[in-house]
This record gives sequence, C-alpha cells and structure tokens, in this order.
Amino acid sequence: MRIINIREQVEYKDNAIKYIQSKWASKENLRLYEDCITHSLKTNSCLPVWYLLENKGEIIGCAGLITNDFISRMDLWPWVCALYIEENYRGNSLGEKLLLKLKKDTKGAGFDNLYLCTDHIGYYEKYDFSYIGDGYHPWGGSSRIYRANLIKQ
Repeated sequence: MRIINIREQVEYKDNAIKYIQSKWASKENLRLYEDCITHSLKTNSCLPVWYLLENKGEIIGCAGLITNDFISRMDLWPWVCALYIEENYRGNSLGEKLLLKLKKDTKGAGFDNLYLCTDHIGYYEKYDFSYIGDGYHPWGGSSRIYRANLIKQ
C-alpha cells in the first residue's frame, strides 16, 4: 500500500486525472480535474497537490489538497477534497492513512489548520476534525465545515 504524490511522481498524472474524474466528475466538469491536476504540476505554489492510493499496482483511492472546495469560506485554507476509497477496501482505515498524509504535508507547508466540507457526520470527527460551522456553495446549498488543528498534532 502506498500513497503517491502526483507532484513527486508526475508519471501518474494521466492515471490520476482518469481516476479522479471517474469518482468525482460529471460530463459537464470533466475538464475541471484535468486542468487542475495538470496545472498543479507547473505551479511554484504549495497548492494544489493531488494524491493516489495504490495497492499492488491498483489505484484504490484518492484525495487532494486545494485552496478552496467551492465553498463560501475563502478565508480558510487549505482544504481536503476528493477523498475517496474504493468500496471493497473501506473499513481498513485507508481514508485515515490519506488524511494523515494530507495533514503531514499541510503542516510541512507551514499551515496550522486543515479544512474540509462535507455532509458526513461522524466520520471526520474520528480523525481529529471538529465542526466549525456551515459554508455555502455557488450552486446553492450548504455543507458542514470541519477543521483539524495541526499545531496540537
């Protein structure tokens, strides 16, 4: 089992685009992930960063660190996005492994907090994320916002 940072292993770029699109994109926004991942390899900024989780050559999960997850709280960053674990691998703490890697890289980049937005209640709390309020999406609707304080960790 290994976590692949696409910036560090750019040969995974096309696989990352295809996999993340298959889990998160619709036909209307396929280009969004392709464009974001491609340009993340060319920036001097520490964000965005995309990750794959691989097991014996098979991609079984993904996640990203981004500046904003289409949420009104643009005063907060960085954000966890696109966290996904294949269903037949769930229940093995693999989401936790990805979150720990994202926390480590976020802290290493000099950030004190890591944020995410979700409608899930009970999952992220297990991994030291605390609910801090609601945020609003450009398409309408809202999501719960969570923060992990990285100074305590």
